[in-house]
Amino acid sequence: MKKTNANEEDVIFAFFKELNKMSDNQRLLVIVTHGFVELLLNTIIDVKCKHGKKKITSNHRDYPHAVKLVLLNELNLLDDRLYRILDWFNKVQNRAAHEPFFQLTAGDIALLTQSLDRFISGESNRKPNNLYHFCTLLIGTIWNENLQLLLPKFAPNLIQK
Repeated sequence: MKKTNANEEDVIFAFFKELNKMSDNQRLLVIVTHGFVELLLNTIIDVKCKHGKKKITSNHRDYPHAVKLVLLNELNLLDDRLYRILDWFNKVQNRAAHEPFFQLTAGDIALLTQSLDRFISGESNRKPNNLYHFCTLLIGTIWNENLQLLLPKFAPNLIQK
């Protein structure tokens, strides 16, 4: 892949580099990954919805992240399983942002591990099934499943002409 100047650095690679720095901190992994999920999903809404940028992604009060997830699922831009995973992850992010002492629960870890098969068949049987691994698969899946919509904004130099 072609390297670009600092302002046009491939955002996806910069994200994974940043995520790797915090691989041992659950709170940071959740908050940073969720922020990037929001960025990617807002971009999809902006491209796919007639009033995306003007009405939906710019209005956080009337269109919080949970509503955007429903919208994307209803438009078949998120399959039902990925929608459920992202809905759960949104709740985890809210806890990470607001609880003074955040840590994944046993239920969170079980759901996280079960969710891995959505990304790669048989992945839940592989070790280690940790939060960092989950976050990389989550972002990678959203990116890969929406590559044509995301490349123009985040990696325009990678588009083949």
